Amino acid sequence: MAKKMVFGRYDYAAFSCFMAYACCSLVVPVCLVQLAQSLGFPLGEGGKGAGGALQLGRSIPMVAAMLFCGFAAGRWGKVRSLGVAMVLMSVGIGLAAIAPAYGLLFAAVAVAGLGEGVVEGLATPVIQDLHIDDEPGRYINFSHSFWSVGVVGTVMLAGLLLYCGVSWRFVLAGACVISLVPAFLFLLPYHGPQKPDRQEQLHWT
Repeated sequence: MAKKMVFGRYDYAAFSCFMAYACCSLVVPVCLVQLAQSLGFPLGEGGKGAGGALQLGRSIPMVAAMLFCGFAAGRWGKVRSLGVAMVLMSVGIGLAAIAPAYGLLFAAVAVAGLGEGVVEGLATPVIQDLHIDDEPGRYINFSHSFWSVGVVGTVMLAGLLLYCGVSWRFVLAGACVISLVPAFLFLLPYHGPQKPDRQEQLHWT
């Protein structure tokens, strides 16, 4: 019989992290038509126009952050790095929500991409380290399911809000607030039993 799974604060932080990551990854594409109409940029050319460039502007910083996150984890710890990443995601989506023009929207999406790259690189290792002596695969699989919850929830809720006439700015602002939940869980002081990081700082190499 499998041992009962036991969760702590950082587990719940990881669950909400995956949900917020899914939300911030999808909320701009879901709102893209309204964004284009409001800010006046084209969506034609088979996705190669301004709309497609937004995804490129997100992907390049994301890949750069994935390359950097190992250094960040070794120097400042995975938990702190993930907390800062969630703040970056929140700030990026929040700036996108108030962007008055396409250029600022592009920059805001790039900021969010930096945070998303760190989450992509460190969220799973944090869960593994939390349960290194207790079948970590079970916890990883369970935690990853919250990505799917975030995907379905974002598409359904954001789509419903847009259908009901809610401004895309409020939808993005909601995603910004959601991202702050795991940021607080990762960054606020904690003295409980879970120790996901090494006690010593590691050299960047």
